Amino acid sequence: MTGEEFKQQFLPFSRSMYGAALRLTRNAQEAEDAVQDAYLKLWTKRDALPDMDNTEAYCVTLTRNICHDRQRRKRIDIANGQNDCVQISSRTNIEAETEHKNHADIMRRCIDRLPERQQQIVTMRDVEGLTYDEISRSTGMAMTNIRVTLKRARNKLREQFNAIRNYDRKGY
Repeated sequence: MTGEEFKQQFLPFSRSMYGAALRLTRNAQEAEDAVQDAYLKLWTKRDALPDMDNTEAYCVTLTRNICHDRQRRKRIDIANGQNDCVQISSRTNIEAETEHKNHADIMRRCIDRLPERQQQIVTMRDVEGLTYDEISRSTGMAMTNIRVTLKRARNKLREQFNAIRNYDRKGY
């Protein structure tokens, strides 16, 4: 496989791969590193790769596995006391990070409560950053249906998110 063939076959899936890695790592730099490692692995094994029905699924799965391996390695390093890098953040940074993580957790719970089709569309568009064309090809839905589904899902998410945040603020 030539470099040009490789680019044509695998580069179109970088956004999906990055989205999957970002969901797992919750860190943009780590997600980029995982995608880069996936491309490196694909490149080194390019001639031994099997014929695939769904190349995108293969690439995303490879990226997820790389993320899981990195997380596993990290846990082992920490358990063995090999975590030399310790960062101490200021109180405000910790509070802001904690609030951001809480909001992200709330949003994940809200997305999980959506009907399956809405979950799928919101994840593809807002988490993975796919275009409407890419979503349409992947789901077989018309663009207008995707837009309507996305609008309804976002409205429902906004409602649920605000209800949970308001409930938490009251301290119940």
